[in-house]
Amino acid sequence: MSKLSDEDKAFEQSLKGKMGWKCSCSLDIVDKKCSLKEVVCKGCGKTFKTNSDANYCFDCAKKIK
Repeated sequence: MSKLSDEDKAFEQSLKGKMGWKCSCSLDIVDKKCSLKEVVCKGCGKTFKTNSDANYCFDCAKKIK
């Protein structure tokens, strides 16, 4: 069992070396599209990012309620 775990550790180290010690989510090979869109608040004109159909920033939405 010790030999197998040593081989696994060596394989893991070679992968980490090739990846530059980065996780797989930060590599260029992963194509993730961001669901956030940039919106201008209708109340104050502040630009913010959201994934919902909001037209007002958090501060203006609190004032409206």
